[in-house]
Amino acid sequence: MKGLPRKGPRRAMYRRFLKGYKYLLDKLEWAEMGLSMILLAAVVALYAVEIFTRYFFKYSSPTTAEVGLFLIHWAYFLGFAVLFYRGEDVVMEYFFKFFPKRVRQLIDWLTQIAILFFLTVLFKACVGLRALTNLMDHQVLHVKQSFVNLPLLVGTFLTLLVAIYFVWIKTEGLIRWWTNREKA
Repeated sequence: MKGLPRKGPRRAMYRRFLKGYKYLLDKLEWAEMGLSMILLAAVVALYAVEIFTRYFFKYSSPTTAEVGLFLIHWAYFLGFAVLFYRGEDVVMEYFFKFFPKRVRQLIDWLTQIAILFFLTVLFKACVGLRALTNLMDHQVLHVKQSFVNLPLLVGTFLTLLVAIYFVWIKTEGLIRWWTNREKA
């Protein structure tokens, strides 16, 4: 089995591309984190106004609640992409550490493949949902219903970009291990 090239222009090009891809993900993480903080601050301010008007003026606007939910959805899906990139999602570390190193690498690779498959199916379903809801109007806001589903679509796409990177890195590690094992 032929592994990754050790030296030469193909290896350098591959490394440059991978480094550029990681740089793109780093910048996206920074932007997503900043946007999530702004969204959360806006939600807090929006709900503070809602509580104030409800308590003092006995008036509750359904638009305020819907906009707040919409902003919370954006913050959640952007935040999940950041957590997934940082590796701060749920992991069964207690049981995982009892396996040998090579088994852990294989399980980690298979897990990343499964996550990539799930996110691909989810993204395809999000595109279908967006097309379906594009014909509907929102009940409270004066927008199409598909506009409300946009956070799910964008968040899934960003997480899919991260999953592709992780599968790429894990596959490179397995190929390197396999080629080193054959030479020994």
